[in-house]
Amino acid sequence: MFPIHHLEDDELQRIRIACAFLFSPDQARDDLFLKNLKLEHVTKAFREKAKRYHPDLHRHEPREMLEKRKERFIKIRDSYDILKHYFPEEEVRATADEGAVLRRVIAVGGAKGGIGKSIFAANLGILLSAAGHRTVLVDLDLGGANLHLYLGTTSLGSCINDFLTRRIPRLEDAMTSTRYGPQLIGGDSSQFGAANISFATKMKLLRSLKQIEADYIILDLGGDTSYNIIDFFLAADVGVVMATCDPAAYLEAYNFIKVALYRKLSRLFGEESDIGMDKDVELANLIAKLTKPEEGGSDGVANIVELRNRIRTEQPRNLFLINQVLRSFSPKLVINMVEDQSNTDAVVWRIQEVAEKMLCTKVDFVGSLPFDGEIKRSARDLVPAVARAPHGYYSLSLSRIAASLGLKVRGI
Repeated sequence: MFPIHHLEDDELQRIRIACAFLFSPDQARDDLFLKNLKLEHVTKAFREKAKRYHPDLHRHEPREMLEKRKERFIKIRDSYDILKHYFPEEEVRATADEGAVLRRVIAVGGAKGGIGKSIFAANLGILLSAAGHRTVLVDLDLGGANLHLYLGTTSLGSCINDFLTRRIPRLEDAMTSTRYGPQLIGGDSSQFGAANISFATKMKLLRSLKQIEADYIILDLGGDTSYNIIDFFLAADVGVVMATCDPAAYLEAYNFIKVALYRKLSRLFGEESDIGMDKDVELANLIAKLTKPEEGGSDGVANIVELRNRIRTEQPRNLFLINQVLRSFSPKLVINMVEDQSNTDAVVWRIQEVAEKMLCTKVDFVGSLPFDGEIKRSARDLVPAVARAPHGYYSLSLSRIAASLGLKVRGI
């Protein structure tokens, strides 16, 4: 049941919009309906609407009609995701066990190359696939695609570029089976300008990613803080930030987290936002003074703490909204290539302390991975570490990280 009388107006409006998509506008306006809403009602409505609007169930229809169904289906699924978060987690899990579609998108990012993001993504995908989950790996390092190599695949029949250039109609048509379990949508960075996609193309790609039928979708991102990379990271349900104990790597990990949060705030009223509100010009202008300091002048906003203080003073109506956005930003930190475990605590503490102080953000440390012979051999002969040594130290460490992320794996 929804405690509607204890919700702020903005949050209640977001719930009403979600209910309008899953049920009806009249029911969404009915306080008694909302008060008595149960997860089983939400799940049943989602399943019924999914059957009606899922484009794969209506392939015989004209392309224009399919596009409309696709857009409607995405809004229906996003509405389901919004509403389910208001119910106890154990209740949601029980519903998932009964067959509800609970897809999770996991993004693996970090603002530095060579820190093991692709190896981590590939092995995590294999681990989840081995546990019986439908798992799809997507190489979104559009300028340096190499994820397929770490899955033992040296050539691809189709890739993500074919979808972006309309050589194939659906993203799923670029999917390749791998010998180690997960499906792969690989890339081809040898194509000129592969990383430079337009905003419209990016949005098309994001919509298509959310339509993939899988339990887990893992996005392997490039090692930078470009708008495209950050937007892919923010679109995920779980955002993993990779770092090592090397100062350059963990400083860039913090920068990645900072840029991602600033981007999330700057796109608060963008078409990819899930807040379901009309643009508040005053709030957008105040946020711009933080995210675009060159436009703030003498009235600029130095950091997130100052932003919250000014909203509290100048726009108290927006304080709940901005706090909600900050709470929803929860990056997960993984320290990779650890040779001496004693160095890890200091790196984690430094990132967490600065993020909490400057960004009002809690960074969850979910574990570390060793730098050992298993990984060296894996990178050399293209046999994933968890496939070569499923009970090895790396595999066990990765399993613990997966469990900390709330992912269902064997033996944990």
